Amino acid sequence: MIPFKEAFLQELKKELPCNVNKEDIIAEYSVHLDDKMEECPHLNWEDIVEQLGSPVEIAKQYEDSSLISTQFVQKNFVFCNFLFFIIGGLLTVGYHTFKHPIFTDTWMMLSKVSLVIVFIYTLFWIILGFEIGKEFGIRGKTLFSKTFLLCLIPNISLMIMTIFKMIPTAWFDPILTTPFIILCVLMTALLYPISRISYYIGVYRSL
Repeated sequence: MIPFKEAFLQELKKELPCNVNKEDIIAEYSVHLDDKMEECPHLNWEDIVEQLGSPVEIAKQYEDSSLISTQFVQKNFVFCNFLFFIIGGLLTVGYHTFKHPIFTDTWMMLSKVSLVIVFIYTLFWIILGFEIGKEFGIRGKTLFSKTFLLCLIPNISLMIMTIFKMIPTAWFDPILTTPFIILCVLMTALLYPISRISYYIGVYRSL
C-alpha cells in the first residue's frame, strides 16, 4: 500500500490551504495511515480512504474550520473551568463571611459528596478532550494541547497556594482533608492522559 499512501499524501499536500502548516498535517496523516494499516490489515486502500475521507474532503475540513471556531471552543472550555473556581471561591467566602443558611447548608452538603465532585470534575476534562477530537479530528491536536494548558492554570495555582499554605487551609474544612488533598494531586497528574485518551476517542468517532 506504500505507493497508494505516498500518492494520497502528495494529493493532500496539494489540496491543503496555504494558511495551515502542511508539513505537520502530512506528518500526522502519515502516522495515522500507518496506524490504520497496522490495526486493520484486512482493509484495502479504498476502505481506508473511505473512513478517513479523500484528500479533497480532508483539505476542505481545514478550510471550513476557521480560526473563529477554534477560538470559540477554546474560550468556552477555559471559561467553564475558571467558572468552577470562581463559584467555589464565592461559596467559600460566603460561608466564612455571611454564615447564611444557603452557604452553610451548601457547604455541608458538598463536604459529604467530595468524591462525587472529583468524579464530576473529571468528566469535564473527558468532555474537553472528546469534543475537540470529535469536532476537529486529528488536526485538533494543537488546539487540544493549548486548551488543556490554559484550563490547567487555576488548578495548578490553587494547588500551589494550598500546599505551601498561601491561603488558610482551615477555610476548606471539613472538605480539605489530607486524603482528599492527595486524591486531588493524583487526579491533577492524571488529567492530561485522561483528556488525551478522550481526545483520540473523539478523533476516532469523527472518522
